[in-house]
Amino acid sequence: MSNKLSSIIYNYRRYKPDQVLTHTQLNESISYFEDQDRLSRLSLHGAGIIHGFSLTLETVEGIPSVSVSQGVGLTTDGDLLVLHEPVPDSQPRENTIAISELSFTHFREFLDENASYTPYFYPEGTQMPLWDLCGPEEENAQPLSELPGWEDKVFLLYLECYPKPQDICGDINCDNQGIEQVSQMRLLMMDEGQTDYLVSQDSLFIRKRRTEEALSTLSPLQLLKVVHQKENAVSLTQLDRLYREAIFEGNTVADFQAGVHLLLTEFGFLLEEEIRSTLENQFDELLLQHFGLEEESGFQFNQYRYLLMRDLLETFNMLLRMLKQLDGWPNPELNAFPKHLLLGKLGDDTYRHHFYPSPGSNHAAQQKKINTLVKKIYQLLVSFNLEDNLGLRIVPGGGSHPDGRFPTVPFYYQNNPDLTESWQWPHVPITYHYEMGSNPLLMDHSHVDRYLVGGHLNAHAENTFQSIQSMVKQFGLEFEVYHFDLTASAAGFRAFLEKHPSLKSLGGVPKSGTYVLLSNENRVIGDLALDYRVTDLQGTSGPGHIRVAACSYPWISSLKYLNNLSRSLKGSRRRSGLQPEHYRLVVQDYRINGHRMISGPVTLLIPLEAIFNRRMHAITEVLNERFPNGLVFDFDESLKRLVISRAYDDRYEVSFADTTLSINSPLYTYTQDGMVKSDQTFRLQAVRCEEVRKYRPATYLQLQEEFAPQDKDDDYGAYKGKWQEWYRLIEQLKTDARFTGTNKPRIPESFDDLPASLQRIIRPLQSALSTAEIDHQLYLTGDWVNGSWASVEMINEYRNTTNTNDLIFRFLNLRAKLHEKEQATKASLFVVLARESDRTTVETLLSSWTDRVDVYIEGPVIGRRRVIDGIEEKLRL
Repeated sequence: MSNKLSSIIYNYRRYKPDQVLTHTQLNESISYFEDQDRLSRLSLHGAGIIHGFSLTLETVEGIPSVSVSQGVGLTTDGDLLVLHEPVPDSQPRENTIAISELSFTHFREFLDENASYTPYFYPEGTQMPLWDLCGPEEENAQPLSELPGWEDKVFLLYLECYPKPQDICGDINCDNQGIEQVSQMRLLMMDEGQTDYLVSQDSLFIRKRRTEEALSTLSPLQLLKVVHQKENAVSLTQLDRLYREAIFEGNTVADFQAGVHLLLTEFGFLLEEEIRSTLENQFDELLLQHFGLEEESGFQFNQYRYLLMRDLLETFNMLLRMLKQLDGWPNPELNAFPKHLLLGKLGDDTYRHHFYPSPGSNHAAQQKKINTLVKKIYQLLVSFNLEDNLGLRIVPGGGSHPDGRFPTVPFYYQNNPDLTESWQWPHVPITYHYEMGSNPLLMDHSHVDRYLVGGHLNAHAENTFQSIQSMVKQFGLEFEVYHFDLTASAAGFRAFLEKHPSLKSLGGVPKSGTYVLLSNENRVIGDLALDYRVTDLQGTSGPGHIRVAACSYPWISSLKYLNNLSRSLKGSRRRSGLQPEHYRLVVQDYRINGHRMISGPVTLLIPLEAIFNRRMHAITEVLNERFPNGLVFDFDESLKRLVISRAYDDRYEVSFADTTLSINSPLYTYTQDGMVKSDQTFRLQAVRCEEVRKYRPATYLQLQEEFAPQDKDDDYGAYKGKWQEWYRLIEQLKTDARFTGTNKPRIPESFDDLPASLQRIIRPLQSALSTAEIDHQLYLTGDWVNGSWASVEMINEYRNTTNTNDLIFRFLNLRAKLHEKEQATKASLFVVLARESDRTTVETLLSSWTDRVDVYIEGPVIGRRRVIDGIEEKLRL
């Protein structure tokens, strides 16, 4: 039997009036339209069982019966299959499909003599055993019970197609001129072993089985979390090793590599040939290039390799989700199941055709997205490059915002057009990159959720820190900036880690977060971030009252020089050299009590316009802003001297050089003892110091904290420490095993979380309000929602236990002493009415409950704030 779509006709004839047609011309026209009909079904809809054709087994009076429900299916030859049966008392060729199922109690052996369905029914040229389900009136019909093992057979629908043999008739007297084409639906049974041969001819069935097996072996991949601690991340080697171990210890690279290879093998039919072959040929090499470095090969910037792997895994996991949702199968093999559909076994769908939709059925976008994700994996690996000297840049990122307003590529990827095209799905043009576009910070960025910071690796750390701070201030960015050098300020970084263990690597900083610049020997080596903003509260924390010394010195640049320099902007330009626009001040060294405040020279640029308007105050303001945790710089106009304030007993050393006009300017060093110019005493009596006394609010805040009486009472200390113990026990109960896992939680989130004893009290009240059809809201407040409640169940356990160290025993025992309560906590309920007119009805309705619960009735908001609105801890029932 040949398949209809094994060869198709694209040409047909148009006929003239009264033209005598030959059989070739008529058959040609019919075949053309039939081919187009079959092609449209297969190419635009798909193949397989669309719905129905379910098998059920029933036994009536000991006689087994198999039923197959009505359904719809498409073969790969474009045949549309539905169940039908002959219409009684009508033409024998008419059938009806208005049936819900067909049932069979008998079978007979089936010989495929008419259609010869090869190679499907003919392994090694001989027909396999087949049994046809039929009615009892059919010739050679036998009861199903007489076929051994029939319940374990595989069932299939078979469309038997063949030309009916011609009757002997004359050329003009035969009523049935033309060869009748027979298409007869049969429900067949076959052995499972024979089915394997049938399946071996079915590329669609095999592909579906292999892809399902592949997906079942794969699961989403995740990197190990990096936790920065003072013991593991305060040196260059420790920091690099920390990220390397997070990448490799979880076997992430190997699992990712194996997963990609499996997807390329089993889903290659979905991929464009170019991207599939490119990734197959280069994937292992690229992975080795980025993650195959030896541990001893020096600092490897593993923080950013960690971010690369995170991006790769996010893309891989998204690809995995898309493949599991895939329901579009392009270009099915025409010979997969041209005239049959596998229905499976009774109660077993192992051998059953699914429906394999065409990509034309709104599934083309799935295949396109899958190709985009595979392409992105390749482009991430190709584009990753930790290039130096890109130049510092801060770029807003809003990829997770619904409008995708600022899709941004991190700096550790080269500006690759192919990467930007596949970066986000659906594709949104990349507006900004570290090597393209104007300054995005000039635009409104209220929709961003993070800022990406880059182009700074191996750059001068102090200048980078200063530049980031300036950009934060200039553009009003919503994050704080800190800088730690692993050689100069390891102790400070260690203390910072102690307070903020949730630091993580993001290649930037979340909006309203904290950005931490990391350097080693004053060269940027990476950055970390916090999801929240760390702010030092000046004047409200820190040490108590201290003595303050203020010393005055001459400034390194004369006022006349500053005046002339700043006025040059208003007058004639310089005849030789560049006309400066900034006063260039280099801070060469800065220490307080031996602690280095900077890890290398810092260059401050003060606009000459500001000096023209404010003179020395423009300089001292920049110094204070740049070093907010250091000395205080000021200028005394009457004495024309620089003033440096410090803690009275502290020692400091700060060195300046003015390089506005010459890089060979002398270096001036200020200390608490005097002033030195190029290692020589600058001038006798250069320093004048005096003690400064002022009112400091922080002093008295600390006095209150350290000396204000606490936990004192008039009962000779009877309750000392007991209230702290009370709140501590409440917190411990929240994590006790009896209130976690599948048990009722200590802090309820719904009515079902409440103990059964309390539910029994509240449920009738809810029912009464519902029956009365009162428009209301019901809230539970008080001890039941803050965790300090005691239920009937707890009290029973308390009374029956002999373990005085048990948490519930200690809690209820202390509760009895502090609150003088031994009964269960009474429920505190708020009934919030939608209409004030219902108040009287509700009061009457709930009057019988007041001995078991405390009921408060609130009306609607009418020009006043309700009590319930001011209660934060409440549970709506």
